[in-house]
Amino acid sequence: MKILKGLIILCYLVIGSSLGIMVIPELINAFSIQPEQVLTNPYIDGLIGAVAVFLLFGFLIDKIVYMADQGEKYLLKRSILEIFFATVGVMIGLMIAVMVSFILEMIGAPVLKHILPIIIAAFLCYLGFQIGLQKREEILRLFPESISNSLTRQTTSRYAKILDTSAIIDGRILDVVKCHFIDGEILVPQGVIEELQVIADAKDSVKRDKGQRGLDILNALKETDFSISIIEPTSTHKDVDALLITLAKRYQASIITTDYNLNKVCAVQGIKVLNVNDLSEAIKPVIHQGDIFDLLITKIGKEDDQGVGYLDDGTMVVIEKGREYIGKTIAVEVMSLLQTSSGRIIFAKKVS
Repeated sequence: MKILKGLIILCYLVIGSSLGIMVIPELINAFSIQPEQVLTNPYIDGLIGAVAVFLLFGFLIDKIVYMADQGEKYLLKRSILEIFFATVGVMIGLMIAVMVSFILEMIGAPVLKHILPIIIAAFLCYLGFQIGLQKREEILRLFPESISNSLTRQTTSRYAKILDTSAIIDGRILDVVKCHFIDGEILVPQGVIEELQVIADAKDSVKRDKGQRGLDILNALKETDFSISIIEPTSTHKDVDALLITLAKRYQASIITTDYNLNKVCAVQGIKVLNVNDLSEAIKPVIHQGDIFDLLITKIGKEDDQGVGYLDDGTMVVIEKGREYIGKTIAVEVMSLLQTSSGRIIFAKKVS
């Protein structure tokens, strides 16, 4: 940030000095002023211009630094391929602006010759940047598939991850991304977004809630500082799982999912899978005999005096003589653990 602010201050000095050297002599001639010899010195003119610029526009330095910093973060979230196409778009916009300026030069009106070309150039540069950035997949389709795949593989991070519908709906991927446990770029296929829209429009209220939750999670992911891109396939796929496998091979990427069947298919295809359930299982807290923790008692157990609560990962905890504490959070101590075919059960007692 300090380096960026120093560069902007340097730009202020250069612009102010240049304006002083160019403008002050013109003003002296325009008003027929007989200046002191010191004012005809270009070094003095440059110093006056720099001071004037800092006095008039110095309050904007922090705002410019902030905007430049946000722009830098925005670009760093983008892949090299997106930046490349955005740059090409800017160049095309500038070329069109130059051609338009030639036409306006022929018309001859001062406003058209000097002011309008600048406005048109700024607008076309912005438009070209956005088209190149947002429509890269559509632009890639204009190339032969071999060239398109080659460009994609060379410019996509070798640590790229493709996000599955189930992982988005699950929601835990948002916290994983925020904690920076994933490196590389996250790719979201257009087919996954369309599937989320179909689920969100379902008549079944449960499915509809899941789809809307998935879309909310996707929007939250886009708002993080992580590099997330929407990708479109070069051909249509009726099955989203088949689409994911095709794209994973094309981008040489891993797939993030919670779908058990997709996990098995990817293993057969030789595609690396990051299963959110496996991650959750790996990092869940390890409970040992004698551990003490707070627990909300939610219901009665099988025995008359037992109370039952659940850990965050769903593990059932049976509390001896805990029935009277239902609806309350109490400190409990682990007495023993039982591993069953349906999961793990923890037996505990209230801490005196």
